[in-house]
Amino acid sequence: MFAPQQPSFAIANFIPANFIPANFMPILGMLVCVAFTPITLAASEGSGAPVSSVETESTAMTGEEVYNNVCIACHYPPGVGGAPALGDAEAWAPRIAQGIEILVYHALNGFTGSTGVMPKKGERLDISDEEIIKAVEYMVGQVQDE
Repeated sequence: MFAPQQPSFAIANFIPANFIPANFMPILGMLVCVAFTPITLAASEGSGAPVSSVETESTAMTGEEVYNNVCIACHYPPGVGGAPALGDAEAWAPRIAQGIEILVYHALNGFTGSTGVMPKKGERLDISDEEIIKAVEYMVGQVQDE
């Protein structure tokens, strides 16, 4: 009369099927995808195969392009949070007096001074060092060329 029942199992026989609500399975699938995407991308980077065609075709931005896409957020006149505004010779003068090497170092690595903060690469770590250097040279050139 009494027959023992086999428990119903799911997910590699470790978690009972009735333990996980049915509407959770799509979410679990997305989480697994998100978890393995960085591993897949890292594996493809070492294979020599391009991750995307856009990446292989991109060219370095000019200093003006970097300014217009990144630096403008803080350095557009009148300047935000102590950032010297583009073309403001008075604000740039003490910074230029320190030397271009110091300006570049601060732009690449970040800096906290008495007038404000320069985030590392303007919080755009995807931009190359060379592009940041071009942007610094562009902004300094706007006050030195006058």
